[in-house]
Amino acid sequence: MEKIKIDFKKIADKVNLPILAVDYDNKIVYANSKFCSLFSTDSETIAGKDLYDFLPQKSDTVIIRNYTYKISKYDDEYYSYYYLDAVDNQMEKIYSDFISTVSHELRTPLTSIRGFADTMLMSYDRLDKVQIQKFLTIIKEQSNRLIKLVENLLSVSKIQVQHSNLVFKSVNAQSQIEKVSDVLKNQYPTHPFEIKCAADVPNILVDENKFQQIMINLMDNAAKYSYEKGVVSVEIANSQKENFVSIKVKDHGVGIEPENLGRIFEKFTRIENHLTRKTQGSGLGLYIVKDLIEKMGGQIFVESSTELPNSGSVFEILLPVASYTSQSKKKLED
Repeated sequence: MEKIKIDFKKIADKVNLPILAVDYDNKIVYANSKFCSLFSTDSETIAGKDLYDFLPQKSDTVIIRNYTYKISKYDDEYYSYYYLDAVDNQMEKIYSDFISTVSHELRTPLTSIRGFADTMLMSYDRLDKVQIQKFLTIIKEQSNRLIKLVENLLSVSKIQVQHSNLVFKSVNAQSQIEKVSDVLKNQYPTHPFEIKCAADVPNILVDENKFQQIMINLMDNAAKYSYEKGVVSVEIANSQKENFVSIKVKDHGVGIEPENLGRIFEKFTRIENHLTRKTQGSGLGLYIVKDLIEKMGGQIFVESSTELPNSGSVFEILLPVASYTSQSKKKLED
């Protein structure tokens, strides 16, 4: 019996799972270092304790420090062995965040649309032209917000099932960005939009609609998360990386903490600060942007500072040049 106990200890301490052994009276005879660490104890202190001081009596799961563990049991002629296997809480959290985010994002504009539509229906004859114009503008803005949310959700759905359906063509980046700017100027009248393009910048090889979607997301974020009257600037230039065009979108906002830079491209992620709390968002935009850029053979980078007022963030995307060679290669791949 003693030899079996020694062998168990040697094996248990090498396993990356919390494990313990109990006798027929459910008294703990041994717990490995992972189990002891989980309960902030040690093997000498825990020895002789009752099993049910640590694990539930009628459940196959236990929650410890906000994590769920599945309890598995194995019996031999001497002892009963219990080991805990952490359940992947990440998918459950993502699903919960998704339901919460989408519910909020749908409810807010729908409530506004219904409220102002009801007001116009009940009091139309008492409203002047200015009020009618204001209410219709709000209804239009909230409808556009709903459309954008649905488009983002559909984009995520396509990403998940790995359907790209991209149509590549030679695109003038400056002209497309100017179109996006014209749309956003109406939405953010207090924010100046500046577009600078270096000389001799070639066309890029992208899907035109997806490129517009990328720029709408980046420039919309730049305006939304900038301080009042903050300039949104876009710089287009030849990249130091050969055969790529660089597009930088700069804002004048609160910036992103260094520890959060790696999270901003994850689904349903929104960094908490006083600017993001004032705005709505699904946390899908940058996730979609990164995926589309990579599908088109590009890259995205971000630099940000929180040290200086209005220092903000710079998102740089690199997209391939639409050379004759690249277009021919893309046609062969398609």
